[in-house]
Amino acid sequence: MIYFILYSLSLLPLKVLYLLSDLIYFHVYYVFKYRRKVVSENIENSLPHLDAKDRKQLEKDFYKNFCDNFIETLKLLSLNKEELHKRCTVDYSEIDKVVSEGKNCHVYLGHQFNWEWANAHISSVMKQNIIVAYKPISNKQFDGVMKKIRGRFGSKLASSRNMKKEIEDLKSQPHVLILVADQNPNLAMKSFWTTFLSQKTAFLNGPELYTASTKTVSFFANIIREKRGYYKLEVFRLFDFSEPYKMGLITQLYTRKLEQAIVAHPENYLWSHKRWKHAYKDEYMKRDIENL
Repeated sequence: MIYFILYSLSLLPLKVLYLLSDLIYFHVYYVFKYRRKVVSENIENSLPHLDAKDRKQLEKDFYKNFCDNFIETLKLLSLNKEELHKRCTVDYSEIDKVVSEGKNCHVYLGHQFNWEWANAHISSVMKQNIIVAYKPISNKQFDGVMKKIRGRFGSKLASSRNMKKEIEDLKSQPHVLILVADQNPNLAMKSFWTTFLSQKTAFLNGPELYTASTKTVSFFANIIREKRGYYKLEVFRLFDFSEPYKMGLITQLYTRKLEQAIVAHPENYLWSHKRWKHAYKDEYMKRDIENL
């Protein structure tokens, strides 16, 4: 029933859905004040150079994009490939070079709007197996809907809870693995730590450890919101193991690229995520990639 309702809504033109997004924004921001404190604190701590007026404007711009992101993700239930390609442009030439050599690729993304469209676009273009690492949603009905959305154009899904085992069968086949790698880790002691957006931040070590164990070429995809409903992806090579590798290097390269992208377009980042739940302690210093 939930899928039927959401799919029916997705059939509406985006112009109509954006009117719905505007209505949702009003209620999310002004009425329910969804995570307003979290967003405010994250922005203030991450971008201390902004004054109070600029921070408030950034909050409002974020919530508008946040609601658009929800609507656009819903639209993926019925959005056809031609329309997606018109609204999302990417130059895959760097990835194509590696793929043409018979090598696999790992593409690192951040929670920039709209990462779901970015995942869909890659799987709609690349001929290789596209594997998307995802974090399961506790509500099974909504988790099922998200699986349909993320697998719409042929992507294979691998749960982040058991990613290595789930993609084992695909290791012998050419593939591109998509990793949204800026989630807040559960275990601070086993995480990589680095300075990110003006504060010590924990990052999952799993993505890098897997990339390093397979010596796979890694990329960062920067998502730029050009205007409402239109995006551009910029793909940059992070590390290809042609030079000496040391622990934490890929995560450091990734976090620097992501930070640059966020500072350039802060309204396009998921500030409502409780990203900094772990406070830095001296005991984490041995996991600090700036000191490794």
